[in-house]
Amino acid sequence: MTKKLLGDIELNRIYQRDCIEGMRMIPSETVDLAIVDPPYGINFHSNYRKSSMLKTTGGIANDGIDNAGFLAVVIDEIYRVLKPNAHIYWFTRWDKVTEQQPLLERQFTVKNSLIWMKNNWSMGDLFGAYAGQYENILFAQKGRRLLNEVDGRTRHADILQFDRISPNKLRHSHEKPEGLIEFLIRKSSAVGDVILTPFCGSGTDCVAAAKTGRDFISFELDADHITTANKRLDSIPTTEVNAI
Repeated sequence: MTKKLLGDIELNRIYQRDCIEGMRMIPSETVDLAIVDPPYGINFHSNYRKSSMLKTTGGIANDGIDNAGFLAVVIDEIYRVLKPNAHIYWFTRWDKVTEQQPLLERQFTVKNSLIWMKNNWSMGDLFGAYAGQYENILFAQKGRRLLNEVDGRTRHADILQFDRISPNKLRHSHEKPEGLIEFLIRKSSAVGDVILTPFCGSGTDCVAAAKTGRDFISFELDADHITTANKRLDSIPTTEVNAI
């Protein structure tokens, strides 16, 4: 099969490298959409790490509480590589919106703070706080691009209900459901477009891009996560790839 290239970057490949270094290899204004699930800057460690086999329960790269400078550079590079009139989806938490939205607004026009309703509760302070049931997705634009029709509808609400992956099926502590990512990709890109996912994790964004007939560029520091992601990509049946 002939390799697809974007400058010196091979499409539909996960590179083991820092995403800033990797994005600097991408020519300017050549990417159609960015799906970004960055380290939130909460210095995450799971209280259940002893009973979990997930590597990420012990910590996530670049997730220090002072990671705003790192994320600002990430945003600058994403803005550079996105084509004029393109979208970006930026996953975050309610307590990081006030910090990270201004970083995006230096370059992009933020249109919505979407709510991903997980349809089950997270852990945390079991008796001193309300149970968390959602995450924020900042939706922003470079220039202006209209949203696509999906499943016969052009207008969708800003609350997106997709079940969280059950703990016994997680491959990454912050893994997002494929259905959610496929929906965002379909709303903001076309078949054959190039999707940038700077933080690969277990590969959900890459799998969603492949299943919807898009190409992707992705970066990840952890070799084990790349192995997991590549296994997921290799296991996609041809019948599941849809030009939508």
